[in-house]
Amino acid sequence: MSILAPTTRRFTAVVGPLMFSTLGIILSFFAAVAVDAQPRTPGYVAAVFPPWWDTARIVGAAGMAGDIAGAGGASFVVILRGDPRTLNQRAQTAGALLLLDPALAGACARPASEPATS
Repeated sequence: MSILAPTTRRFTAVVGPLMFSTLGIILSFFAAVAVDAQPRTPGYVAAVFPPWWDTARIVGAAGMAGDIAGAGGASFVVILRGDPRTLNQRAQTAGALLLLDPALAGACARPASEPATS
């Protein structure tokens, strides 16, 4: 039985740092994507709400944050328009987990027209 102990220690010594490194790479990737996907127009955002919320709760929270301009491909992604000075804060207060540029939301957002500039 003493033969198994060194093998187990060797396995954990290799797998532990490997898993830690892999996790670091994955988190770095998500951080880079999140930074690049920040809304370019402050008054026009794709708000990602918690996926476990029901549709009524998502629509209610989105409506409190701003004007609903579209729906995402996933039921928890809503395109919002509103006052550029307060939209991001209001969406986060309403429960949005992430705010993205609608053009970069990829498969999560259906195409929505850009807001008209006055």
